[in-house]
Amino acid sequence: MELKPCKMATLVSLIFMLLLLTIGGQGAATGDECSAISRSTAFQGDCQSRDLCVATCRREGHTAGYCFRDVADPDHRVCLCTSPCPPEPATTTTSSRGNMV
Repeated sequence: MELKPCKMATLVSLIFMLLLLTIGGQGAATGDECSAISRSTAFQGDCQSRDLCVATCRREGHTAGYCFRDVADPDHRVCLCTSPCPPEPATTTTSSRGNMV
């Protein structure tokens, strides 16, 4: 059975993402493991310069950015921006008497 190039690229990307998730889940808990990742809305063209990507992401209000090969079009690199994940909302619990703790 022979895979078409686009299916092969998708399979390789999926394996790579699973590997990243597996490796990323290991290590000491430091409290800042989470990063929100989104595609830059302002970056134009093929992402060849990390510095330009970072500068564009910072203008958009993100903390950093990096160039990443587009899974749908392997010949195209996109600028992805990163930001710390928003804090989880504080949960309030109630005691057995109904008082908030």
